[in-house]
Amino acid sequence: MSHAVARRPPVTLDRNAYAFSTEIRVRLSETDAVGIVFFGSFSAYLDVGRMDYLHHLGLDAPEFRTGHTQAALAFLPPGAVAHVAIDFKAPARYNDTLVVHVRVAELGETSYTFEHLLVDKRQPRVIATGRLTLVWLDEAFAPIALPAAFRQTIVQFEGDRLRAR
Repeated sequence: MSHAVARRPPVTLDRNAYAFSTEIRVRLSETDAVGIVFFGSFSAYLDVGRMDYLHHLGLDAPEFRTGHTQAALAFLPPGAVAHVAIDFKAPARYNDTLVVHVRVAELGETSYTFEHLLVDKRQPRVIATGRLTLVWLDEAFAPIALPAAFRQTIVQFEGDRLRAR
């Protein structure tokens, strides 16, 4: 039995496709025994990029909580990671500064997908690319439609860079 899987285009390496970026300095605890960034650390880098992007657009404000009352969720849009993919291109090491370029590439009915391009700040080489899809959830953890204001803010910021699903 085979299942058809819709293939997305690769994450773009064109830095002009990203209207937002943030920086991360690699800490010693993020490296492995051979002195390069541990592969698991890259998920945290994608998340830093995601949260900095949302903060930059004001999308981490309380009105995007959709009824969540727990203090821990005070500034987090309610969602769960549904998909993460990372492609490694070159090693990063302790004390490197990584520029994390971030964009929302796709908006679905209940989900949104970030694309990330991580480059070494000192020598402009690509370290990794990543894709992170989140699904907006209600308090019962059921998918619900993205709020109109959230969608509108991203559409206005991303413009022609955004792909609709």
